[in-house]
Amino acid sequence: MGSGAALTALGHQLRYLRQSAGMTLVEAARQLRATKGHLSNIERGRDRPGLAIVAFYEERFNGDGQAFGLYVESVTSWRPRQRQPIASRPRYPIPGDGSTFVADITVPDGTIMPPFFIFQKVWRVRNSGTVPWIGRWLVREGVPGGYGVPRSPYRVPIPDTQPGEEVDLVVPVQAQALEGSSQAHWKMKDADGWEYFPDRYPAGIVLSIVVRAGAPAPEIRRRD
Repeated sequence: MGSGAALTALGHQLRYLRQSAGMTLVEAARQLRATKGHLSNIERGRDRPGLAIVAFYEERFNGDGQAFGLYVESVTSWRPRQRQPIASRPRYPIPGDGSTFVADITVPDGTIMPPFFIFQKVWRVRNSGTVPWIGRWLVREGVPGGYGVPRSPYRVPIPDTQPGEEVDLVVPVQAQALEGSSQAHWKMKDADGWEYFPDRYPAGIVLSIVVRAGAPAPEIRRRD
């Protein structure tokens, strides 16, 4: 599904959830502190909602995760391309290329949350080398979701970052259905899926959460 079609389907799903719950558009806009016109455009597939709006619909109207899945499709419609033969593999790591982890900005390791909780995970890293980061991607290792692991886009773009600059890596995530601890890993890769640092950071950057039925929704604060 392309991003435009996913956006339309997302709007229809949000409207279905709201109407099935018997809430008016005016009341939903009031609770979200949004304008009725903006929310109407979202439900018509004309405007892309933020993650907070999708989370509101999923949690307030007991969604089953479909809206979040369509949101992921609408923001990341990319699919992995078939790789070139191994002989044409780029020569990574690039001399002078360097990356340093700075901090977890949201959702510290071990954060406890209820099943299906939707949040935004943010890590901060520094371009600690001499090579500009242009056109790079943060790519998830393994499957991008399941009953026992958090759900997320397969990959998200990394903003272009010059040497010495810091950048926030932002991924929308939905907690898994099953109780227990879980982890998800991401690595910096190019458009064909080759790692920029194949000799370093074997675990990549990591999300680690704990899901418990009945747990209160954690307050997601930025640790700037």
